[in-house]
Amino acid sequence: MKYTFLLILFVSLFFVESYAQDQLASYNRAKTLIGYGNYKEAMDLLRPYLDETQYGELANYATYHFAEAAFLNSQYALSKATLTPLLEKKSWNKIEDANYLMALIHFEEGNNSEALNTILQITDPAIKTEAENASFKYLKEASLSYLVGNIKKYESNRGFLFALKTQLESQTVMSTNDKSVYNQIKDVKLDPLDNTPERTLRVKNNGVLDVAIVLPFNYAGGTGVSNINAGNFIFDLYQGIDFAIKGAVKEGVQLNVKTFDTERNPSKINSIFADPFFDQVDLIIGPLYPEETDVVAKFAQKNQIPFINPLSNVDDKLDTYEFAYLFRPSISSISEGVFEYARKFIQGKRIAIGYSNSTRDEQLAKKMVSDATKYGFQIVANQEITDRNIRTFFTDLNLRSGNATAKADIIIILSDDPNVASPTFGLLESISGNTPVMVMDTWLFFNFANFEMLQNQNFHFISNNTIRFASSQVEEFREAFFEENQIYPSLNAHLGYELMNWVTTTINSSKGFDFRKNLNEIGRSEGRISYGLDFRNSRNNKFVPILKLENGVLEEK
Repeated sequence: MKYTFLLILFVSLFFVESYAQDQLASYNRAKTLIGYGNYKEAMDLLRPYLDETQYGELANYATYHFAEAAFLNSQYALSKATLTPLLEKKSWNKIEDANYLMALIHFEEGNNSEALNTILQITDPAIKTEAENASFKYLKEASLSYLVGNIKKYESNRGFLFALKTQLESQTVMSTNDKSVYNQIKDVKLDPLDNTPERTLRVKNNGVLDVAIVLPFNYAGGTGVSNINAGNFIFDLYQGIDFAIKGAVKEGVQLNVKTFDTERNPSKINSIFADPFFDQVDLIIGPLYPEETDVVAKFAQKNQIPFINPLSNVDDKLDTYEFAYLFRPSISSISEGVFEYARKFIQGKRIAIGYSNSTRDEQLAKKMVSDATKYGFQIVANQEITDRNIRTFFTDLNLRSGNATAKADIIIILSDDPNVASPTFGLLESISGNTPVMVMDTWLFFNFANFEMLQNQNFHFISNNTIRFASSQVEEFREAFFEENQIYPSLNAHLGYELMNWVTTTINSSKGFDFRKNLNEIGRSEGRISYGLDFRNSRNNKFVPILKLENGVLEEK
């Protein structure tokens, strides 16, 4: 009981100390959710900010991002209706982005000419390149007669011309007119995506570890440090990174770090890479969002520089780019860790999965369904869950009070949403069931959780670089951080601290600067403040322990 109380007190203080009032918190959260694929939730959070009388210029940005989320959620009519009034504001500084989004909407609706006419209005080179590549994507299956008939009107669009060229080359027989057209465009290339800078390599002879931090500090719009507010989760992450940098320097690590703000603007990243610092950089931390990752990945691949996404679990870039790393476990590693644990420690083979509509959770559920047969398990339920249907989800599994037999031997809830966690806690507490329930480790930090109940109700927590909160190392870090910043570190600050400690102990003057080789030689290692890391022959953390509260302390089996 004593240990339980201490853990409750510790986590409660963690949240109280980390909490900061920020009137734009919901707006910033919505931007983050769009990057994670939680489009519906992002739209709900953005709605209040659409009121221009209350939020002024911010309402324009909120309108754009609402339309963006609606588009990504396949709500094209809603996206168009939201975006149209914004396009009338010709002087808005993001009008080019808005035109590009409207072009995509037209393409999705099958209005190719409307889309192409909109693209003609775009002048920004980077956005125009994206629009031309989108033109090819949407027009490569268009009718040849449409493309030939409109060549003069859209000849400035390389994507249009490349689609036409591709169509003509697929013809077994060309008419005289087709041959004439083909001769005019046969040298057209869609390129453009490879305008990635190539660095001038310098021989490394000074033993200094050069690290570039490339993150979207102003992910919610704006430029410069004056726009970074207390609720900025990227800044929280950086605070932890910076604290670890100072500690490494004190320990004698030769370290040179430079920070760059992408402003969540992919077109800015190539200008960042023009900085001479990238001629010598050994490793890049960042970026975070998918649209930025593609740009950084191409530069890193061309110049053979490892780059690390500090927060994501989505591993779609790992197969494409050999220098891409995730600091956290990938979707594949999480699935493998869950099944490995279930095989060893849980009786029964029937699994029920509930997942949120985020990209990570949808992909993870799909991966688990795919892996179940391989590991000898049966999926008895697999559905999207929200705060509105979570109780029905459990009821359908016959998980209720009394002597009813549950239809599942393991229940896995893939969601970081406190609105899903809260009714789950309440329901399981009321029925006192024994069925193991696996959830992500974020559930440990919801400030409404009753930790004694968590222990009694057979919750298991899937580690996602979980912080070992009961350790003396964590306590030392927190107190030292508070002494310097007059605030206790947030969860992201803990992750940033762990990330930078991992980097500086992996690649340095004594171990050498071959990141991949060093990771293989180190193998699985204890984290500075986490349960551990394992990057052997992997570009994500393969160590995914399943944690359970025992006597008030999180333990791994």
